Amino acid sequence: MEELAAPNRNRLYILLAWLATLPLLLVVFYPALQAPFLLDDQVGIVNNSEFRSFSVHNLVMLFRGHADTRAYDHHAVPGFVSMVDHAWSGVDPFGYHLTNLFIHWANCGLILLFFVTVWKTIEKNLTLQGVLMGISLMTIWAVHPFSTMPVAYVTCRTESLMVFFYVLALLAFLRGWEWISIPLGVASILSKEVAVTLPGAILMVDWARSGVGIIPTLLQRMRYYIVLTSVWLLMIAYHLRGSRRTQIGAAGMPLAHPWEYFKTECGIIGDYFRKLFWPTKLQFYPFYRPVAQWQEWVPQLIGIVLYLCLAVYLLRKSRWLGIVLLFPLLVLLPTSTFIPIPYEPAMEYRMYLPGASFLALLVIGIWRWVRPTWARIALIAVVAIPLAVVSHLRTRDYETSLKLHEQQLTVDPQSLTALEAVTGSLFTAGMYDRATVTAWKLVDYALADKDKEFAGRGFNALGTIEASRRNYREARDFFQRAIEFADNNSARLSLASMQVELMELPEAEKLLRGILARTPDHPEATLLLYEAKMSAKDYDEGEKILDHFLTLYPERSAELEVQKTRVLHLKRKRAEGAAPLVRSQE
Repeated sequence: MEELAAPNRNRLYILLAWLATLPLLLVVFYPALQAPFLLDDQVGIVNNSEFRSFSVHNLVMLFRGHADTRAYDHHAVPGFVSMVDHAWSGVDPFGYHLTNLFIHWANCGLILLFFVTVWKTIEKNLTLQGVLMGISLMTIWAVHPFSTMPVAYVTCRTESLMVFFYVLALLAFLRGWEWISIPLGVASILSKEVAVTLPGAILMVDWARSGVGIIPTLLQRMRYYIVLTSVWLLMIAYHLRGSRRTQIGAAGMPLAHPWEYFKTECGIIGDYFRKLFWPTKLQFYPFYRPVAQWQEWVPQLIGIVLYLCLAVYLLRKSRWLGIVLLFPLLVLLPTSTFIPIPYEPAMEYRMYLPGASFLALLVIGIWRWVRPTWARIALIAVVAIPLAVVSHLRTRDYETSLKLHEQQLTVDPQSLTALEAVTGSLFTAGMYDRATVTAWKLVDYALADKDKEFAGRGFNALGTIEASRRNYREARDFFQRAIEFADNNSARLSLASMQVELMELPEAEKLLRGILARTPDHPEATLLLYEAKMSAKDYDEGEKILDHFLTLYPERSAELEVQKTRVLHLKRKRAEGAAPLVRSQE
């Protein structure tokens, strides 16, 4: 009876520990629940008409990608979750942040289950020691600062949902439900492209468990691996198709070249590892420029090679320990090599899942080298409590977008992304003088880094500021420089908008036609062209453009009802004005 009671008791400990994690998370991340929508949240949720109903069109567009969704383009699962949030909470950010917190809590439970399942596979039994180690890992990972962004930034649920299905697929495979792991894996890659690494993770887990070589491991489940590979090739093709690249380019986000991405990633992986145990106060958006000098990446590459040698050595001693070391590199290195994603290789949330491997090694080391159980638990507390305090303090930086990025600039004064975001926040708040200063810093640092993309964005920001001040000559010059530097579509749109306001309608139409030649369904350009035609009193053409827009975006019909009425009113007024003239000629 005692032999049967022990596993049941251990399962109870696992459940109680996971339930106890929820109030801990509420205390640590409570400030994040009060945070507003930030950055991509505005475009992806607040201004996204496709989240307002569960129509067939809106559901299909989650898979096809659309200019309105941007942050959720091709991330169908997070997009659907946000649609559910919208149905419950509308545009109240509290509900969305609460959902993010619950997703993180669910991930904590999965990390715990995965660890104890692996431990049970190794020890052939669910021991109390394995349960305590799993609980320790879950506790540290739950409160680690790398979890701040997936909780506090709504759009970052793409990462946390990817992890949810990623770990669930691995867990299903370990428990003997191989075929269930395939649809779970599809859900993972429909949450975030980095899940393309999942088949490699499954193969490593299968190889470690089997105790035989790689080839016999593949042969044991040949049908499964053939189907898994076929599904993954289809998912990669889905992300690689041409429209994906076009949509990213239309949003002004450069794609990462695989070689540049690799060099840059080599340069920052060491930084990731350092921040795992020595986190800075804020790591929200540490944008790294592509490395150019060999000194910036070759020494780090040597370090990674030595790291791989250690992993191979450990594989000879213990396959599971070697895999724990290899897993972070599997997740971090190859993303843009296979999938075209914007050049953001250094976002801190990328360590959300890989960090669990290093924390697992820490916990295993504590249990191996520290003998008394009370001392082990005390040491876990010594690690977890400071990390929880740092996470709690960091969530306070999410109160406003301006505060968020001003804090980032204290960490990295030359962060181009933070400078751009601060400029935008200051402009929105009407602080034009301060916005001008930060915009010029953005231009100067970008030019020093030979980053034409961000230099163009800086000039576009300067043009927008001057246009708001009615300094149209200066604004025109800045917009032209933005276009020359970076072929900036946003600058074209801003310049066209200013030209419509100044009644320079032929010039505005030429710019807008150029944008629509590149991106035929560009909503802002289409509506601005409509406005240009209406200003030119070409009501028939304006009506055609509006009708074309509504065929592209039928869900915005109610929103544009006033414009349809306006066209009819102006056409009627023009007809009434022409009638007396016809009669007098008769």
